[in-house]
Amino acid sequence: MSGMIQKPKKFWGAVVKSPEFLVARWKKFVRDVETEGHTRNWLIDDYWILLEKREAIHNLGIDDLVSEPDRRFRALLISTEIKHRYTERQSDYDFWNYGYPRNATGCFLEQIRFHILQQRPGP
Repeated sequence: MSGMIQKPKKFWGAVVKSPEFLVARWKKFVRDVETEGHTRNWLIDDYWILLEKREAIHNLGIDDLVSEPDRRFRALLISTEIKHRYTERQSDYDFWNYGYPRNATGCFLEQIRFHILQQRPGP
């Protein structure tokens, strides 16, 4: 069998994505959020999964590759005093884990009201 390419075995578990994939996916996500009404049918879990792509970009140390989409995404966020992901972590570099897009509508907005806005600090 030497010299032959073997087909990789299938397994259940985490799928590792390349840095290029993560950057491209984050850029597409930001474009999607910028598009009015595009988030209408999102589920909050889908949103959080996409935010994990940004977390992975940070963990890889390649934040500089997404500075422009980051700037645009940050401009879309409201209620940024509410941290909804990694709440146990005392950090503020991860702006994407705070608030929600101002143009959220439909089912996505309803889920934001339930999962994020109920965490709003009291008076």
